Amino acid sequence: MSTNDVQDFSLAINQKEKQVLYALSLNARENLANIARELKLSRQVVSYNLESLENKGIIEGYYTILNINRLGFLYHRVFLKFRNIDLENEKHIISECRQNKKIGWIIQHEGHWDLALIIWAKNTIEFEEVLDDFLERFGECIAEKNFSVSTSIHHLKHKYLLGKKSLTDLVLGGNPEEAEIDETDYEILGILCKDARRSLIEIGEAVSLSPGMVKNRIEKLHEKEIILGYNLKLNHRLLGYTHFKIFLFLNQSSRQSLAELINYLKGLSCTIYITRAVGIADLEFEVLVQTQSELSDVVKSLRLKHPNLIRNYESITISYEPYINYLPIKK
Repeated sequence: MSTNDVQDFSLAINQKEKQVLYALSLNARENLANIARELKLSRQVVSYNLESLENKGIIEGYYTILNINRLGFLYHRVFLKFRNIDLENEKHIISECRQNKKIGWIIQHEGHWDLALIIWAKNTIEFEEVLDDFLERFGECIAEKNFSVSTSIHHLKHKYLLGKKSLTDLVLGGNPEEAEIDETDYEILGILCKDARRSLIEIGEAVSLSPGMVKNRIEKLHEKEIILGYNLKLNHRLLGYTHFKIFLFLNQSSRQSLAELINYLKGLSCTIYITRAVGIADLEFEVLVQTQSELSDVVKSLRLKHPNLIRNYESITISYEPYINYLPIKK
C-alpha cells in the first residue's frame, strides 16, 4: 500500500530540463554557471529550467550522499510486510520513523514488501535496539520481516533521461572507520543532508563561520571521503517512470563474474542503484523505466548475457521515498 499523494500522471518536460536534471544528478550542488558552460546554455536558461522543474514538483529536494561507513556506521535494512493496517496507521508509522534519529531512509513498496527502513547503527547490538523499539511499538502490524546489511551501494546518474550509458558512479561502502571530524563538521553535514544546495553564506550563518571557512571544511569532508556527492530527490511518477528494485539470486560466482555483472548493470541507461548486501539476495539493482515491458526486456537481456550466473530474480515496485537523510543523528 502507499500513503503518498502523488498523482498517476506524467508531466511533459523539454530537452533542456532533461539536460539540467542529468547534469545535477550526483552533482546537485554544482553552481549554475558551471552547469551552463557544460550544457552550452546561458545561466539564465539553466536557472529558468531549474525553477520550472522545482515548481512542477519534479525536483522535490536536494540531499547529500555520505559514506556513512566513514562515520563508523553500517547500512542496516529492514523489509516489512504489514497486516491489519489502514492508511492512517501506515502514515502514523512513517511519521514516527521520521522522528527516529537512527532511521535515515524510508521507502514504500508495492509487491511482497510494503516498507523498508534504512537504519544507521555502528554494530549489531545497536541495530537490535532500534529494531526492538520499533517492534515493541508496531510489531502487531507486521506480518513478515527480513534484514540485510549493505556492503556497497553504487549511486548512478539519471542516464535514462537522455539515454546515456555513462559508467560514472559514487560508491558507498568499505570497512566502518570513524574519520576525525568535530561538532561543527557534523553541523555542516546535517545542513547539507537536508538541503544540498544551501549556500556557503547560509551555512556559515548557521554555524557561525565565514563562507570561506565553510568551503574549506566541506572540501576536507570530500578529501576524507565522507561526502561522496549530492543528489536530486525526484518525483519519478511525474516524469512518467516506475521505480523497480530487482533482487538477483546467483549461482556460485567468482569475484570476476560478479564484477562483470556489476559493470554490465552500470552500463544500462535505466540503472540508478546497484547494491551488494549480506542477506536476502546476492545482488540488487534499481531501475527507472516507463513500462512493465521495459523491465521485462532488461531482465531478459540480463539473463541472456549471464545465463550461468543468474539463478532467479524477484522484483518489487518502489512507490515513494518519504524520507532521505544520510545523517539522521542531526535531525
